[in-house]
Amino acid sequence: MNRLKKLSSLVLMMLMLFEIQAADLIPKPLKHSENGQAFLVQNNTKISYSGDLERMADYLFERLAAPTGWDLEVISTGKAQKNAIFLTVDASISDNKEAYKLSVSNKQVIITGQTAAGVFNGLQTMLQLMPVEIYNKQRQREVKWEIEGAEIEDAPLYPWRGMMLDASRYFYDKDYVLHLIDMMAIYKMNVLHLHLIDDAGWRLEIKKYPKLTSIGGFRGEGHERTGGYYTQDDIREIVTYATLRNVDVIPEIEIPAHTLAAIAAYPHLSCAEKDFKVPLQHFISRDLYCVGKESTFEFLDDVFEETFELFPSKYIHIGGDEAKYDRWKKCPHCQKRKKNLGLKKDADLQVYFTQRVQEMVKKHGKTIVGWDEMLEKGLKDKAVGMVWHNKEKAISGTKDGHDVVMALTGHCYFDVAESKIPGEVKAATWLPPISLEQVYALNPMIDGIDEKYRSQVLGGHATLWSDQFIHGTTLQEIAPINENRSEKYFDYLTFPRMAALAEACWIPVEDKNWEDFEKRMSSHYPRLDAAGYGYRVPQPKLLSTEKVGNQFEIKLANVVEGAEIRYTTDGVWPNPYSSIYSEPLKVEKLSDFQAITVVNRKQYSLPLYFPEKYERFKKHGQLLAEWKPSVIKGKNYAELTMNATGKINQNGTYEVSFWYTGGTYKLEIQSVEVYKNGNKVAEDIHDGFTGGKAKDNTYTITIDNYETGAAFTIKAMVRGDLGNDSNGVIFIKKK
Repeated sequence: MNRLKKLSSLVLMMLMLFEIQAADLIPKPLKHSENGQAFLVQNNTKISYSGDLERMADYLFERLAAPTGWDLEVISTGKAQKNAIFLTVDASISDNKEAYKLSVSNKQVIITGQTAAGVFNGLQTMLQLMPVEIYNKQRQREVKWEIEGAEIEDAPLYPWRGMMLDASRYFYDKDYVLHLIDMMAIYKMNVLHLHLIDDAGWRLEIKKYPKLTSIGGFRGEGHERTGGYYTQDDIREIVTYATLRNVDVIPEIEIPAHTLAAIAAYPHLSCAEKDFKVPLQHFISRDLYCVGKESTFEFLDDVFEETFELFPSKYIHIGGDEAKYDRWKKCPHCQKRKKNLGLKKDADLQVYFTQRVQEMVKKHGKTIVGWDEMLEKGLKDKAVGMVWHNKEKAISGTKDGHDVVMALTGHCYFDVAESKIPGEVKAATWLPPISLEQVYALNPMIDGIDEKYRSQVLGGHATLWSDQFIHGTTLQEIAPINENRSEKYFDYLTFPRMAALAEACWIPVEDKNWEDFEKRMSSHYPRLDAAGYGYRVPQPKLLSTEKVGNQFEIKLANVVEGAEIRYTTDGVWPNPYSSIYSEPLKVEKLSDFQAITVVNRKQYSLPLYFPEKYERFKKHGQLLAEWKPSVIKGKNYAELTMNATGKINQNGTYEVSFWYTGGTYKLEIQSVEVYKNGNKVAEDIHDGFTGGKAKDNTYTITIDNYETGAAFTIKAMVRGDLGNDSNGVIFIKKK
């Protein structure tokens, strides 16, 4: 090979290497070119800055000091120097205040931001170009602290990339809030929404109303009493910490519903004015702030005044969702207000309430944010609607001049599990699972919003409600041993989905590529490990299953860098000691194969497996039979005959249950009879049905004269309620 060919091959290899490195950045930069160089951070490297970036330089000093063990010199200078990381601001680089340029060469690193926020974003990108050990909080020895050479120009598409922490239903202490801010910062998320108030607890110290926290901040009695709140000093520390990390902290003070904790502290705020208690279990109270009393608005004015002294954000979240008007309908004060205002519906009182609050906070220069129910006609001033379930509110809201943030249930509700795989963590079940790919698919600019309103679509927002933490005992922590189970649970549900949301709100939709993101995310799990952040380990990726003769060939890919895939072929769940997958393998039956991603022996994924056709019904025993439209006679009851030989295999009590799987109509059942060698030996006669819902669809039969070798038949009288388009399965289980 001649010298030119060698050089060409070397260049090609370098380009391939840099292409892989470029793919590791999340969110993906808008412009990224590799220059074939690298900057080596050494113990004599300097951190230099210009202008008012001293605190940013100190932040970088701390980020580098822990893993490297070096106290790098920090200096103020007007220009970049050799062997230095230089931070500077240049407003001319972009119109976007979060824009930045990052230049990494052999000699120096230059990070230029449109503002300090842009500089911070550039710093996070620079850290992602360094070895994973940079995220450790303890010194890492024998690491070559290189920063990959690059020229990057970047800015987010949307200015709002948010995360909600529900501190009302479960109280996260100050340290965890700081932990979450750091989790957000790594992926340039920039809005922390603190859900401080709900029926289950009031979490913000208001000095004029101390009972809000002394009573409203706790629930239960004796050794079961739990709770807490953020002191005003806590909030000041949180806000300062977040501001440096380009995170805007927005408090939520709910009105008029989700306020039982406040009413328990001060009953006069309600319509009923009786004694209330902070609930032990999650539910949505029908007790609201009384809209008919001026004292309600005096109270809120006082609360907002203290709140705004703590939170410099221009936004205040006021909730506004899920209000039921039963109490207002019966309240003489509320009905008098309604009459005096000439309102027709009780719902109009909420519009009035919102307008009063909007006027109240406007004098402090604040803009209200609320769930999409808030975007009713009649709001005089601009508001921000957080759209969680009604997309039409986003469309109409933008037309009415309001801004919107997308927190859609199908993409952004992180309290929902990622899968239905057996063994998945306890999570909200009122929504289907939300996979990592579904989060990545979020497009804040939803169909129906006119392009001319694009600037009013601010971005996306994840919510992680904590009501699961107060149901039962699964997630209850043991205080004497300082357990942090719920915090680890929050981490698990948040990562890697928050990284996917960050990119979905950063780059144009036409630049999004799920396979590319999944590949880049692979190298980020070790970074999360190094930083001490929890996450859900993804299952191995199934590439293909091909039939080869009488067997299936299975090909897998590992989606976690540095992890192993371990598997079993005998139907038993794999564990960290199972066989290591290294090449495609063959099995006779797909349902016998299972595989997991193993990060270490304590941290591994749920299994990738091939469920049998009716896996979800296995708890009901064995499959007895299926029904299809062809065996349903329509509106008239007819006999459905099933062979139960071998399924009934001894004396005892059996349950026969009917389960709908699809079709237009439900199945109605009248009776179940059991025949042994043609003679009826048991029956259960009652009306039941199964469809979208099921009732009394289990039939109990007792066998007390079993004979070996006998033929058992089960006959059920069934019909389709309005027709024969019904499908389902019948299972049998010995009790």
